[in-house]
Formats: sequence, C-alpha cells, structure tokens
Amino acid sequence: MQKKNLAALVASLFIVPVAAHADVTIYGFISAGIESVKATGNGNPANDYTSRTRVSDYNSRIGFKGNEDLGNGTKAIWQVESSLRNFEQGGTDDKNNSATLGTRNTFVGIENADFGKVLLGNNDSAYKVLSGSGNSALGVDILINTTAENFGKSSVNGRGEERLKNSIHWYSPNWAGFKLGASWGVDEARVVDQTKPSNGSATDAKRLSLGLGYNWQGLNLSTAWDRRYDSAVSGDSNSVGTGFSGKNVTMYNIAGSYKFDFGTYIGGYYEWATYDNVGGAQLKQDDWMIALGQDFGAASIKLGYGQLGSLKNVSAASNGDDYKAKQWILGGTYDLSKTTQLIAYYTKITNNAKANANFANDAVYDTGLGTSGAKLTSGNSPQAFGFGMKVAF
Repeated sequence: MQKKNLAALVASLFIVPVAAHADVTIYGFISAGIESVKATGNGNPANDYTSRTRVSDYNSRIGFKGNEDLGNGTKAIWQVESSLRNFEQGGTDDKNNSATLGTRNTFVGIENADFGKVLLGNNDSAYKVLSGSGNSALGVDILINTTAENFGKSSVNGRGEERLKNSIHWYSPNWAGFKLGASWGVDEARVVDQTKPSNGSATDAKRLSLGLGYNWQGLNLSTAWDRRYDSAVSGDSNSVGTGFSGKNVTMYNIAGSYKFDFGTYIGGYYEWATYDNVGGAQLKQDDWMIALGQDFGAASIKLGYGQLGSLKNVSAASNGDDYKAKQWILGGTYDLSKTTQLIAYYTKITNNAKANANFANDAVYDTGLGTSGAKLTSGNSPQAFGFGMKVAF
C-alpha cells in the first residue's frame, strides 16, 4: 500500500504542472532570406550604401499565450511575444538592439464574448490593428514581414502605425461584420516642456488611437485616427519630437480591399497627417498606395505601388516636393505546406532630396551602422532583391 501511495504521489508531481499549464500555446515563425541591397543617390558617394549581399531575418518571432476560464463567458488572457532581432546576426540588429523578452505584443487582459477584450501592456495601436498592416484580412501590406514591407513610421505608407508601450486597449467582438478598437498610450516619461524649458514644467505626450473595420465575404473596409499629444516637428520636416506642450501630430487613414473567388486581390490605402510645427505653421503630408495580387493554387503573385506626397505649408526657403518618396514592390510566395513558404521579391524606394523613407523591416543605414544612431542619408534610395523561406510553428 505504501509503495502504491508513493508511486501515486510521484506521478502527481509530474501530472499537476502539466494540467496547470495545459492552455499555454507556443507559436511563431522563423523566416530569413538572402538578398542584394543598396541605397544610393544622395549626391555624395561617401554617404552611399554600396551594393552588397546580406542574409536578412524577416521579422522572426516566438510567442507564448494562454487563457483561464473565469465563467459566464469571460476569461483571463495573456501573451508574451518576442522578436528574435536579426537572429542571423546572433540576436542584434543594425541599430544595436538585442533580442529581449516581450519586445513585441505582450499583455494581460480580460475577454468576453459580449464586450470584447481589454488589454494592458505593450501592444499594437487600434490604428494599426484595424486599418493597417495589423489587419491580415485587409491585406494592404502585401509582403509583410519581408524587406519589401512598406508600412511603418519611417516608411512610405502607414506612418501612423505604432506599438504602444504602457498602454491600454479595447477591441470589440465582431458585430455583424464590424469591429471597433481604441488604444491609449500613457506618457510615463513626462519630459520637460521645450516651449517653456525655464519653468521645468512637464509635458504629457500621451497617444490615442481609434479604429473601425468591416468585413463581408471578400470585402474589407477600414478607417482609423491617431493623435500624439505634446509632440511636434521642428523646422520644415516630418520628423516628430516630443516635449512641446499644446502641439500635436494627428494621423487619419481609410483603406479597402476585395478578393474575388477566383483569387484576384485589389486593395487601396490613403493616409494623411498634420504636424504642428514648433515654428507655428501646421505642416501636412499624405501618402497612398494600391496593391494587386493573384493566386495560382499554392502560388501568389503580388504588385504594389505607394507614394509619400509633398510636405505642405513649408517655409518659403524650402520645397515641399523634396520630401516626396515612392516605392515599387513586386513579389510572390509559394506554399510548400501549411507552415512552410518560399518568398521572392524586388522592391525600390525612390527618395527625393530631403526624404529618407526606408524599408519597414530590415532597413538599410549608410551612417552609424551597428549603433543606436544609425540612419539613412536623405536622398538615398534603398532597393533590394531577395528570396527566402518562412517556417511557422
């Protein structure tokens, strides 16, 4: 009897932890490719990013998520997702950022079938989730998670997208095809007000986002709004800095796509921004893109064109057209299985004299490569040709 009880006790030591963590899901993907890249055209060869071959990580990640049933249709949810940060370089990217736990969407929250879900932590804004690259059904970021991706705050399109640290989010359930979302990123830094630095008063650079999406069969429509408070541009630029009380940066977008039963996809995106200028005038800039795709069984061909418009209301000494940029994307994928995919693409960004739009993923830097201050010289035009593979788990 004692031997049986001891055996049962030992077995329970192994069984209980497994049962306690039975709801934990491990997910992610490893993706990389070999590519030829360069960025030239600024007028000074010393600042060129000369042609070279590189191996690039296509935004690989690993995540852990789970939930606990609290009864009455409510459950506690959590997620920890981490970027692998250029795993091909040993976990450090070209800006010297290292792979750490929780660098991507990481949160704890509550979910209910009637009111949706509330999240606390580090998560994509409603602007991104419902009306941008975060909406996979919308699909306007046609080669997301590759060097050809074109949605990002320093890219040609989707410049209002952000992952908000120290934030709270609400996302509704699906209401007859409609989904709503709201995000609030709080400002814990409260930097000194640069408009009145002598009195040492703090600013409140909080960020608010609202998003609305609609899906009906192959049709997807969306719109979103985003505002960064106490943030502005200094001089004739679209480079945003915080610490300017009473000045804000506001983004709006609309997007739509339709996928036919025979595999043809068409999508469009339009975004416009207003930048409060420290000097007084409010600068404005828009961007737009169109995308096409066609499925051929396991293969898919994709074509996209995006353009960043002129910076409006600049001073008489500047030319707003100098801030224009455009990007061509041509690529394709082939599914070897449900989890393994081959990828090939060509993309080129053409930057005007004062524009420095870059790839959203695997950006190129001609100055300070490998340091936190790495940057692309204005006027340099990045281009890349590559092919690779993605394995999901």
